[in-house]
Amino acid sequence: MTPQLAHLESARTDADRTPDAPFPYASTDTGFALAQYPARGVLRPAEPTAAVGAAGSTACPACDGETINGAGLFVCTSCDWTGILR
Repeated sequence: MTPQLAHLESARTDADRTPDAPFPYASTDTGFALAQYPARGVLRPAEPTAAVGAAGSTACPACDGETINGAGLFVCTSCDWTGILR
């Protein structure tokens, strides 16, 4: 640990830390489902002149083929379309 980090660690107090109890910190609200909201992303092409996808669909905008998500970069398995989900 560097001297700067050691100094920061020694300056902390217990008030800065979160409780050790399991989340949601021993509340009476355990077991309640969290709200989920639908996201309607759109596939955007890497090239500005290429086709744009329909909202909520991960089908290829150019040929309606299947797309594969590779760390945020979508690639069509049937044609050479590539893009990202926005």
